[in-house]
Amino acid sequence: MAIVLSAMMGNAALMVHRDYQDTVQRRYSMVRDMTRVVEEHVHRAIRGAAISLDQAAAMVAEAGGIDAVRDLDHWKRLREYAAHVDGGESIWLIDARGRAVLESTSFPGRPLTVPDRDYFRAAQESDRLFVGPAVIGRTPERRMIFTVSRPLRDQEGAFVGVAAVAMSVDYLTGFYDLLGFDFNPLIGVYRPDGTVVGRRPDMRDMVGRSVAGGLLFQSKLKEAPEGTYVSPSVLDGVSRFAAYRTMRDYGLIVLAGIERTEALAEWRSRAVDTIVEALVGSLIILLTMGWGFRYLDRERRTQLQLAEARDTAERAGAERDEVTRLAGELTRAKEAAEAANRGKGEFLASLSHELRTPLNAVIGFSDLIARESEGPVGVPVYRHFAANVRDSGQHLLELINEILDHAQAEAGNLRLVEGRVDLDAAATFAVRMLTPRAERAGVTLAVMVAPGARFLRGDERRLRQILLNLIANAVKYTPSGGSVTVTADMESGALEIRVIDTGFGIPPEDLERVMEPFGRVDSAVNRRVEGTGLGLPLTRRLVELHGGTLSLRSTLGVGTTVTARLPSARVLPVEPDKAEPGEMRPAPSRGDGPLGVLLVEDDPIIRMGTAELLREWGHAVVEAANANAALVVLTGKQPLDLLFTDVVMPPGMPGTELARHAQRLRPGLPVLLTSGFAAHAVGAGDGIGPEVAMIAKPYAPEDLRQHLARAAAVRAGRGKAAPEMAAPEMAASGTAAEAPMTGAAPSAGPSGHAARLLIAEDLEINRELLAAIFQQSGYGLDLVADGAAAVEAMRGGAGYDLVLMDVHMPVMNGLEATRLIRAMPPPRGTVPILALTAGNMPEEIAECRRAGMDGHVGKPYDRARLLREAAKAIDDARASASRV
Repeated sequence: MAIVLSAMMGNAALMVHRDYQDTVQRRYSMVRDMTRVVEEHVHRAIRGAAISLDQAAAMVAEAGGIDAVRDLDHWKRLREYAAHVDGGESIWLIDARGRAVLESTSFPGRPLTVPDRDYFRAAQESDRLFVGPAVIGRTPERRMIFTVSRPLRDQEGAFVGVAAVAMSVDYLTGFYDLLGFDFNPLIGVYRPDGTVVGRRPDMRDMVGRSVAGGLLFQSKLKEAPEGTYVSPSVLDGVSRFAAYRTMRDYGLIVLAGIERTEALAEWRSRAVDTIVEALVGSLIILLTMGWGFRYLDRERRTQLQLAEARDTAERAGAERDEVTRLAGELTRAKEAAEAANRGKGEFLASLSHELRTPLNAVIGFSDLIARESEGPVGVPVYRHFAANVRDSGQHLLELINEILDHAQAEAGNLRLVEGRVDLDAAATFAVRMLTPRAERAGVTLAVMVAPGARFLRGDERRLRQILLNLIANAVKYTPSGGSVTVTADMESGALEIRVIDTGFGIPPEDLERVMEPFGRVDSAVNRRVEGTGLGLPLTRRLVELHGGTLSLRSTLGVGTTVTARLPSARVLPVEPDKAEPGEMRPAPSRGDGPLGVLLVEDDPIIRMGTAELLREWGHAVVEAANANAALVVLTGKQPLDLLFTDVVMPPGMPGTELARHAQRLRPGLPVLLTSGFAAHAVGAGDGIGPEVAMIAKPYAPEDLRQHLARAAAVRAGRGKAAPEMAAPEMAASGTAAEAPMTGAAPSAGPSGHAARLLIAEDLEINRELLAAIFQQSGYGLDLVADGAAAVEAMRGGAGYDLVLMDVHMPVMNGLEATRLIRAMPPPRGTVPILALTAGNMPEEIAECRRAGMDGHVGKPYDRARLLREAAKAIDDARASASRV
């Protein structure tokens, strides 16, 4: 009996011990993860302060000394630097005697002397960045701050003062409250001497205190720069499981801990349950044995019952072990899934870079061959082959961008630009854009928008994208002879936009799947239709951004209805001066004179018909068959009120690029783009200007009249007199002379020399491509293969006008190289730097800006945009230098 009782109690004790060890390990893992998060946040905050301090120091050096920055212009620059410091209260500039020279929060600033402050004494003795302890500020709010500072020295290295940032401790501690950590953890940030920089909870009580006498500073930091331990706190005496890490670059120590009592509460509860079960089992055994001694005649049956009870107990123990194991596996699976979700952004950035980098060479070199930039290729068909390679590469790039755009939508990076939207015009536009595709498929399109649902508040570009996606999808899955109908009306207090087709339909079990990314119905019909399976998921995300919902209703063999339901709050009333649906707008007032229209269209039949229509309406028309001919007119003195151009034209400059040149040559000139491709309807006018509008091809006369009225209103708004009629011979012939167009040439410097570029790119094939593009345009070039070589080239004093810097390079990446160049004295440190990157995520672009880059050019390279961005950066830098 004693052996049985000992075995049961021993088994219970072993289970309790193993559970304890497993619980302790999980708690240590939890605090280690907390510490990593805290370290990243603190490092980011101090690094931002350090960058702003470096900018302030560069400003002092540029001004010629600290006494030269007391004016209002330098105070504005200092205030701008302070605005970029996350958690920063203000930036101070202190002279060598400890007196305040400039303060970012007020001008001319409050009097302040600090020769006795720790950060001032530290700046006199060391050139390193100094992070001070937490203190109570002297403002009426009594806010808790800590100081980040660096010394100011002249060109001979003499100490001239201090630049300091007052950082909010609440910025550090408030961040942790947003994370939703379990167990109400302790979060601490300490200086190397143990003084408190930030602590949660009870921060205000910890100002001026130190943890130097605790276990962490007495032994743990001496053993390793990071680790875990359990010990009572020297500040509040609470025993905690804790993890610590020593921050890279700044030497601060961050710590996360959870109370030992709270962390082991669940284990104690389980231990009590296990012990109670063991005691109950032991009591059962004792009662059974006693019953057997009393009734000897039932000894055999008692023994059998005892054996059965033992087997039951063992099975119960095995089941508990299995449940514990499964719970552990579920926890680990959940943690792995969360880690995978966090890594999604990093994976997409890497995917973008790895796919765009080879496409950069494919598209760039095939474009050079197709345009015969280095001379004739010999066999004309090879030029056709090169154009096919280029167009296929562009198609592949569009697929990649579609996938990345969907990922940005899932990550919440899409933002709406809201305004007043004419839904009837947007739907009619989408139908007209897709009419050629529908006619080829034998599908009829129709649109009906109720008057009460015509105007709404939203992002016109995204609503146009929603309609194009839904209608194109309906046409794709509707057989010849079918129809697609678009309706919009108020239903049950909400705006409902329906796209109804008579297509193949979707099985009920697949309705949810087609709304998921890459989800498609696997059928013989659908396998013949191309697509990525991202149209509906992306459309649903765009509808949800407008506060609405997207739903499907489908019947096999009958068709599908897609309904986008938007809140009634987005519907706007019809304004009295707005035209009703179907109303014909008049042509521009004859009292204001005819419009001068530059019509650019490579198709002679379309150009002839459009020019004749415009002349019938009384307008002066100048015709051009391509962008080169149009540029001759734009650079001349012919009065123009509208540029009306096709998007896709030979010999290589599209209408969008021509529109950008028009905005430069004739600022404020309205531009009307036209295209028969649905993809152009969403993004054709991006980045050109507010004067750009889009009309679908084939275009309706009433739509064209409305855009002409817009051009007339623009002319009237700027007070322009009625343009002179075109010369009779020009109006009669209607075609400008053809003229060759060269690539964008670099502007010459003050001394007349051509601009000189430094290009840092690690891939040889990309260096060759960039050299081919810029040498054709007359630039002087130096090419290097990594960031370290770029820094050495800048120190060599070659007098560069622009640096093109790849971001991801071996030896030294582009970000670090940019920081080193920005630390150089002018003029080297102020040379404009453009990032060359395949990454297009907002955080990647922001990282380039923080490093000191002036802009970025995405890979694969668009030759025209690359030359344009380079010329703009050089001209802006020279204009800024001339103002100084």
